[in-house]
Amino acid sequence: MSLELLTIQSVVGPIGQPATETVYPPIVTEDGSPMNAMHSHDVTMSADAMPPAKAFWSATLYGCENGFFLPNEHFKHRVGENAEFKLDSEDGIRIVISPERPEGVPQENWLPTPRGDYGIYIIMRLYSPNLEQFSNWPPPIARKLD
Repeated sequence: MSLELLTIQSVVGPIGQPATETVYPPIVTEDGSPMNAMHSHDVTMSADAMPPAKAFWSATLYGCENGFFLPNEHFKHRVGENAEFKLDSEDGIRIVISPERPEGVPQENWLPTPRGDYGIYIIMRLYSPNLEQFSNWPPPIARKLD
């Protein structure tokens, strides 16, 4: 497999994966601007807005420069059912992308990223999606915190 094909597969998943197996909706910002690691962001989903995945889901953080995971001392790049996460008292979730974990945010829901002027993005991975629900499900929005 070429390096280019391997890179694409690591970012978007196996080539030719049918939507009945997995879908990869992006998380965008509320104003449509690109995410940048100069700012912290959060992604919040209420209980009724959780991803419609029959198997499992994750929110995975990447760097725009090369499309790979961002290096961090915690070796943590995703939050979700195939990683770790904690629901809040109302069965929703708040995921925070920032250099330091904010007080009150569970370790499991924090995506550490070094502060810097570079682009970042988040891809949702929904495995065995409920396609009927997915057709009406709006992916969560990333909100800039600072």
